[in-house]
Amino acid sequence: MVRRYEERVEVRVEAAVPGIDGSLAVRCRPRAFVWRGRILVVREVLDDWSERRSWWRDLGDLGERPERHVWRVEAGSAAGTGVYDLASDSADGCSDPWVLLRAQD
Repeated sequence: MVRRYEERVEVRVEAAVPGIDGSLAVRCRPRAFVWRGRILVVREVLDDWSERRSWWRDLGDLGERPERHVWRVEAGSAAGTGVYDLASDSADGCSDPWVLLRAQD
């Protein structure tokens, strides 16, 4: 089951790596994140993409970044593993803020 959230999370990133699509753009990959007091360690990056932000909900808050970068990751803790979509509004994904968009059990 997929659940939608839009909750801010603290994300720890690993060293910058080239874009998965082979581009020269540099992006930081999430390696762990803290959500609702639990630390979830990223076990695998399943996919990443850019998507347009919801301008009708974020009106006035888009700034210079109408798109955000999303990482679909498999992550877990001792309590179990799930698939999560994490989004970064920064151009390179190396700085805050990060948002948890969706979670699958």
